[in-house]
Amino acid sequence: MRAGGVGPAVSALGLGLLGLTLGLEFLLVSVCGFYLKKIGRGLWPYLFALCWFLLEYGKVYLSLKAVWFPWFMLGYTQWSYTPLIQVASVTGVYGLSAAVCFTGALAAAALAADGPAWRRALRFSPALLVFCGLWYFGQRELAGAGAPARELSVALLQPSIDQYAKWDEAEAAGIKKTMEELSARAAGADLALWPENALPCWLDELDCYAWLKKAAAPRAGASLVGSVSKGDGRHVSAFLLDGEGEIKGAYDKRQLVPFGEYVPLRSFLGKFIEPVAALGEFQPGAPFQIMPELRGFKLGTAICYESIFPYLFTGDAAHGADLFVNITNDGWYLATAAPYQHFIVNIFRAVETRRSVARAANNGISGVIDPWGRVLAKTSLNERTVLEARVPVYPGSSFFTLYGHWFALAAALAVSAFLLAVLFL
Repeated sequence: MRAGGVGPAVSALGLGLLGLTLGLEFLLVSVCGFYLKKIGRGLWPYLFALCWFLLEYGKVYLSLKAVWFPWFMLGYTQWSYTPLIQVASVTGVYGLSAAVCFTGALAAAALAADGPAWRRALRFSPALLVFCGLWYFGQRELAGAGAPARELSVALLQPSIDQYAKWDEAEAAGIKKTMEELSARAAGADLALWPENALPCWLDELDCYAWLKKAAAPRAGASLVGSVSKGDGRHVSAFLLDGEGEIKGAYDKRQLVPFGEYVPLRSFLGKFIEPVAALGEFQPGAPFQIMPELRGFKLGTAICYESIFPYLFTGDAAHGADLFVNITNDGWYLATAAPYQHFIVNIFRAVETRRSVARAANNGISGVIDPWGRVLAKTSLNERTVLEARVPVYPGSSFFTLYGHWFALAAALAVSAFLLAVLFL
């Protein structure tokens, strides 16, 4: 909370307000569970799980119209259990969250119930059936994965540039030298993936673009480079350069980070947040953009924070994205749990869409994830390196991509029907 020259008092206030704000969702679901237990009797664990599904689904879409950080999903806790997370291809991470919530609620109900142990165990048995069903489904999905139809070779550039040096003019020459050295190591790859805001300058500036053309070409077949851009408005962008360094495609970030890339209530708060005050407000990209193409592949692009929004990935997958690239900085998080959490969410985006994800992060973690959430390669945090890997590309689509909204509608109808029955019967 002290990044970018923020003073101690403002930092403490910001941390406290952020904690209180993010805590509201847990307060909401706890109150919901408390009253459901009173009126739902034996049904309350089932209803509570449906409410948790709706909470997570709703808070993601709330970010379209309001300031929110839908970072925490209960299903993310299961990221390392590859068979269990396959259900995300059908329900999204929301369904797995509901399953975790259900088993916990049912366990609590069984422990609190009167009667002999066998009766409590019987009461808990539906949770075991859910677990076994998810595990069986996951194993079947993994067994049917097969070999990829095609592959793309990538070189993931991880320069590990200190966050405080990113926009320091005195550090610009050193940053350029680092990027040139890493780019040279990407020779032979189909795609060199640079991290978010990899340049110490604006791509629109002639000198900056001239340097980039020289640094990026002809190292790899193409390079996807993260840079801020003025263009038709100030954007956080990614540019696809061909082997000659010419721009062949671009993507503008759609979901901007509150207090990082734009400031709600800027007239009051902007003076306390120096990096934004210096760079100015960024504009969100258009909801639907032409996806950059490389070697017949459509690249669905997500920049940094966008990886926590499933609808961005499913929307691009439905419009033909063959694989996803995620470029990010993550230097803001320093040595905390956040860089690890931020990498994990990409595992779920891969499973939800049945598309591979290649990720390049400034400080880490960079890596490649296949459509079943298996990490094929990854770097360590704060490691300066180039990770060479092959990204598998599979045909077909996931159920969640095509029909994911159905589950939220069904959950809303079930909860509404129960509440109406309680009120009027």
